[in-house]
Amino acid sequence: MGELTRAYIYRLAILFFCFIGAALNFASMFAMLCITELRKGRHVFIFNLALADCVSAIAMFIANIVDFPEVPFKKENLSAWLECLFTFSLVISLLSTLAIALERLMIFRVDNYSRQTYTARHSIAICVIGWIVFALLFFLLQAFHEIASLTLLYCVSPSVILGCIILTALSYTLIYKQIVNISNNVRPEDAALVRRAKSSKYVIVTFALVVASTTACWVIMCSVLLVEYIANLHGAVDPDTVDSVWFGVIGDLGNVLVCINIILNPTIIWLRLPVFRRQLPACCNRLGCRNTDESQDSAALVSSESPTAVMQPSISFMSTVMPDMTSAPEEDQIA
Repeated sequence: MGELTRAYIYRLAILFFCFIGAALNFASMFAMLCITELRKGRHVFIFNLALADCVSAIAMFIANIVDFPEVPFKKENLSAWLECLFTFSLVISLLSTLAIALERLMIFRVDNYSRQTYTARHSIAICVIGWIVFALLFFLLQAFHEIASLTLLYCVSPSVILGCIILTALSYTLIYKQIVNISNNVRPEDAALVRRAKSSKYVIVTFALVVASTTACWVIMCSVLLVEYIANLHGAVDPDTVDSVWFGVIGDLGNVLVCINIILNPTIIWLRLPVFRRQLPACCNRLGCRNTDESQDSAALVSSESPTAVMQPSISFMSTVMPDMTSAPEEDQIA
C-alpha cells in the first residue's frame, strides 16, 4: 500500500469517526439540557465529558481536513493550534471521568457526604474553572513558549491521561469492594434491597467494560506521544525509529482508536445506564405517543446513573443509594 493511499484511508477514517463522535456527544448535551429527568446535578460531569469529547472531535475533524493530501488551502500554524485544542479537550475528558469516579467513591467512603453540602453549583464551578485554567495553560504556552508547549502536549498530557485511567480504575475497584460488603449483609427476604444490590453490580460490570475499552483506546496514542517526545527533545530514542513507516502506522492506529473512544462514551451511557436508556425512546421519537417514565419501577433501578467514560471513557456512573441501601438522596437540577 502506497504512502498516499494510506494517508487517504487514515484521514477518511478520522473524519468519519470524528463526525459521528461530535454528533453523538452534541445530541447527548442537547438531551441533558432539554429533558427534565436528565437535567440533574449528578449529571454535570457527564455533560462536561460530552462537551470535552465533542470539542476534541471537532478539533480533530478540522485538523484532518486542513492536513488532508492536496487540500488547496493551508493556514500557517493552524494545525498546531488545533492539536493544542484537541489535546486540551481530551485531558478535560479524562479528568471528567476521574471526577465522576471520585464523586461516587466519596459517597461510599466519606462519612456525612451529602448533596446538601456538595451541590450541582459546585460541580458546575469545578468544570468552568477547569476549562478556564487548562485553556490558559495550553494556549499561552502554545503562543509564547514552544518547548514548554511541546512538553505539555507530548509528555505531561499523555502522562496525566494514563494517570487518570489508573486512578479511575482504582476508584471503581474500591467501590466494587464496598458494594460486595454491603450486598453480603442484605437479607434474601428483603427483595427491594436485593434488586438494588444486583443493579449496582450491573453498573460495575459496565464500568469494567468502560475501563477496559478506554485503556485499549488510549494506551497506544499516549505511548506514541511519549516516544516522540523522548526522541525529539532528549535523543534517548533513535529519530529514525519515529520516522519509520511502522511507527507511523502505530501512531495512526492510536489516533483512530481515540476517535472511536469518543463514540463509545455516549454509546455506553445511553445504552447501559437506566436513567438514560429510559429516555432514549423519547429522544428518538418526539411524537409523545409513548410514556417512557412508566416502563420501569424507579425503586428497583437504583440511582445508577454514573458514567464512565470510557474509560469513556467512558468511566463513570455509580449508585448513590448503596451505602444505606434504603433510599436515594435528592439530586439538584442543573438548571
